[in-house]
Amino acid sequence: MMTGNEMFYKPKVSVVMSVYNGEKYLREAIESILNQTFTDFEFLIVNDGSTDGSLEIIQGYPDERIRVINNEQNIGLTRSLNKAISQAKGEYIARQDADDISLPERFEQQLRYFDQYPEVALLGTSVYKIDEQGRVVGRIIVPAEPGGNLLRANQFSHGSTIFKREVVDRLGGYNELFRYCQDYEFWGRIAKHYPVRNLPQPLYKLRFHRGNIRSQKRNESALYHLLAVRLVNNDLPEEILQVIKDNGILSLYPHLTKGEKRHFHTAVADMNMRNNDVKTAREEYWRVFRLNPFSISNNVNMALSYLGKWAWTVGHRVYEVFR
Repeated sequence: MMTGNEMFYKPKVSVVMSVYNGEKYLREAIESILNQTFTDFEFLIVNDGSTDGSLEIIQGYPDERIRVINNEQNIGLTRSLNKAISQAKGEYIARQDADDISLPERFEQQLRYFDQYPEVALLGTSVYKIDEQGRVVGRIIVPAEPGGNLLRANQFSHGSTIFKREVVDRLGGYNELFRYCQDYEFWGRIAKHYPVRNLPQPLYKLRFHRGNIRSQKRNESALYHLLAVRLVNNDLPEEILQVIKDNGILSLYPHLTKGEKRHFHTAVADMNMRNNDVKTAREEYWRVFRLNPFSISNNVNMALSYLGKWAWTVGHRVYEVFR
């Protein structure tokens, strides 16, 4: 039972995290938040119907800042995040994923930035890429001012973000139509009304492993991305939106423009190459070729796919340096 002081206490930050059968990396994620140099936060952890030991791990931490929300059944990340946000008391909402790690000074540096630039509503950071063992295998340096390019690609690492509670009060939370890319659609809505920024220094460790969403449902993820762009641009007829609500995200594909189909197949191909499914990636590049045989970038990608993932990766790194 909460005391009177606890009922009226409002922390500066509400950290929201959802976990579903994530016991393998959960302790690292929780402890990376509890060990932050900035301490005025509450930590809302949603156990989203886990059947492993996730709930027991969460309950094993006696820290009074932790508040557990237990879903009897799995309802998915989007609805779980909205559920946590609806109970959050903080002025800022900070994200954390259950398989990732926040560096100790993450909150301190992000809040210092908000103090300096109070007009900013959403702030992410660059990230270190880590493997299943937690070893750093690379970095993703995100643009400091991502707004102009946001409709081309997601410029934020979801788990690294902090956004103002007033944004949710004005625009609503995550769109529950989205199973994947719910963050991308939300960032697009925010960027239409507020400045959005990133810190260039990596303050978050993003884990890549076979079990996470980034490695699954690639077609659906790419279609959700295109749906987000359409919705942010107010470019989706109500009848098509209803078809998606009734039949699922795959029903969007027949309504894509030729350019969107090229974007879709390229995105799926790239995701498959990153996950070393070279055969499937090559099939997707061939689909792009049939849509536009004169695309130099696609033809280069297709040629590199015949040389394997290593050649494709090196080629992309060279392109990033010189573009």
